[in-house]
Amino acid sequence: LYVEECYANQGPIMKRIRPRARGTAYRIEKRMCHITVVLNER
Repeated sequence: LYVEECYANQGPIMKRIRPRARGTAYRIEKRMCHITVVLNER
């Protein structure tokens, strides 16, 4: 087997909040991806 092609597409984004000074909030986006690997026989 060998890798014929592989690529990463955008996946869902997890939105999180980190507390900051004086009661404000800072939004964090944790990005994920979909990894696709296509195998083939020689």
